[in-house]
Amino acid sequence: MNEVITENAVSWIFPGAVPLQQLQHYRETLADNFINSDLEYLEVYGMQANAIMSTDWPNENKFQYLQVLDDVFTDLADKAGCL
Repeated sequence: MNEVITENAVSWIFPGAVPLQQLQHYRETLADNFINSDLEYLEVYGMQANAIMSTDWPNENKFQYLQVLDDVFTDLADKAGCL
């Protein structure tokens, strides 16, 4: 990881970080997948997590996608009363 100092704040940039636009598109697509699936949210979550972990991406990229998956799952499951 590389440390970047910007205006008195320190942030970390992962090598090969996924562009924000790509993660936003994934978030929108993922929300549609959860909502339009005939499966339970937890089943969709498991399939998505398995697909992410099965890729040959660097671990940092997998982590970013898993964070989006967790956020979307938590938000939708909470709204549906599944948590």
